[in-house]
Amino acid sequence: MSIVLSEQQQQQFICYQFFLSAVKDGIPTDEELEELGGKIGENWKKLGRRLDVTDTKFLEINHTHNQMSEKGYYMLKYWKEKKGSAATYQALCGALVHRLVERQDLAEEFCYINGKYLIFF
Repeated sequence: MSIVLSEQQQQQFICYQFFLSAVKDGIPTDEELEELGGKIGENWKKLGRRLDVTDTKFLEINHTHNQMSEKGYYMLKYWKEKKGSAATYQALCGALVHRLVERQDLAEEFCYINGKYLIFF
C-alpha cells in the first residue's frame, strides 16, 4: 500500500521524523509571531505561501506596512486568524523547513520544545 502526502504533510512529517515529539503542541502566541516576523525578513512571502496566504493578502500587507518585520508579523497574524486551531507549531515548522524557505534555524527557535533535539539512529 502506498500513501501519498501533500507537500505540506511531507514537510510536517520531516519535523516529526527528525525531531519526533520535540515540536510543540498548540498554537504560537502573537508575541512569538511578532518575534518571528522580525526574523523572517525578506522571506516573509515565501513563508506565507507555504502557509496558504493569498496574493491579495500579500498586496494588502505590503501596501499597509513599511517595515519588513511588520510585514512578516501581520502575515503570520493573518495566517493564525485564518487557520484558527490549524495554525499550529507543526504547520509553522513544516513551512519554515520547506525547501523554498529553508529556515531550520527559525523552526528550531520557535517550534521545538527547548530548542533543537537531534535523534541519532
